Amino acid sequence: MSIKIVFLDVDGTVVDNETEQVPESTIRSVHMLQQKGIHIVLASGRSYFFAKAVGDLLGVRNFINFSGAYIRLDTLEIYKDPISTIDFTNLMKLCKTNEDHLSCFGIEESYSNGLAPEIALPILKNIDCQSIPDMFPEKEVEYIGMCLFLNQGKIQEYQNISEHLQFYQWGANLPHAYNIEKKGNSKATAVHKILEHYRITPEEAMAFGDSGNDVEMLQTVGIGIAMGNATERLKEIANFVTKSVENDGIEYALQKFKLL
Repeated sequence: MSIKIVFLDVDGTVVDNETEQVPESTIRSVHMLQQKGIHIVLASGRSYFFAKAVGDLLGVRNFINFSGAYIRLDTLEIYKDPISTIDFTNLMKLCKTNEDHLSCFGIEESYSNGLAPEIALPILKNIDCQSIPDMFPEKEVEYIGMCLFLNQGKIQEYQNISEHLQFYQWGANLPHAYNIEKKGNSKATAVHKILEHYRITPEEAMAFGDSGNDVEMLQTVGIGIAMGNATERLKEIANFVTKSVENDGIEYALQKFKLL
């Protein structure tokens, strides 16, 4: 069965984490797939306004953001699951008590409480913000995802705030940094929604990824491809392990499966 849609993780898959650049081979490959009428979707844990910059470079306008809490296909928002005002307020109160940093991301904007900049700023420079975002506005904003940077608080305190939130630690090298999102969302659930939208079967879909939040996505589609720089867990469940991002892994896999 022919492939009609390709889902691409962003960091470590499309974007080289070391150079923060997109390989020319990836740009070329995406354009060739689009010329064949194959849909391309960028699937990221990051916010829409970050992923949109990568999409502009590739000519892609379809996005999964906040690990499935937001889906946009061209100009159409087909899914959005913001964090509730009550949960946001309780997070803010606890962060103020603990002097922990909280940055919150909407569709096009980001704000923060401005606390513990010495902890947050070095990390924020590597995601969507080059500096500490502006303080929270008077008007109500829909926040789809948040980043918590612990200073004095404990993660268990925040996990007890609400049964509706899920917390993802960034990794062993960043033990005090967490993503916060609504429970029930994942890249896999977003993939299902998009396949239903386009009336494409999972067998007609391909996905590329490199990390833990890509496992379910790769298991959802007909062909799941792990980058050469991927985690061992992802490589174990993938249908194929390609070369690393800096060694033109996306182009290599697409050629192997005769899509180029």
